[in-house]
Order: sequence, then C-alpha cells, then structure tokens
Amino acid sequence: MESVVNWFQDWSDACQYANECAPDLSFVGRLEPWSAFAAIVLMVFAVWLLNERGLRKVLEREQRVGAAVEASPRLAPLLGQMKGSGAPIAPHQRAA
Repeated sequence: MESVVNWFQDWSDACQYANECAPDLSFVGRLEPWSAFAAIVLMVFAVWLLNERGLRKVLEREQRVGAAVEASPRLAPLLGQMKGSGAPIAPHQRAA
C-alpha cells in the first residue's frame, strides 16, 4: 500500500508543478486498516444473511409439507408409521 501512496504523492507533486492538477487522492492510504476491516465485516454479514434466508426457506417448505401430510387422509397412516418407527420427525410433527 505504501507504493500506491508514494505514487499518488508523486502524481500530486508533478501535478502542482505543471499546474494541471487533478484531485489529490493521497488520503486513500490513510484509511487502510479500517477499510479492510469494514470489507471483512460486510462479507461476513452477507454470508450470514444468505444463510438465514436459506434456513427460513427450508423451514417454510418443511411446514408446508407437514401441513399437507397432516391434512391428507391418505397420508395419515404414513405419518403414524413415521412417529412409531423412531425415524427422525420434523419439529412441527413431534408428538405432544
């Protein structure tokens, strides 16, 4: 990062000498530890948000399937077999 700061400083010096100045962007190098930290925080937040969204979709789908199984008279015996067999049952299908 130091080489970039030096390049901007050289550019700024040359610009002032030629009187054709562009905006001085040498302040960019002074933000360095915080800009990297902010980028890491944003990436972690994005991954967490996508994970939560995916979990919400899975739970909604599971609830719809469970409601359809409980509402269907043809699938009621299957639900009884699942509860009696010791097979893993979704949280909304656990016996009271």
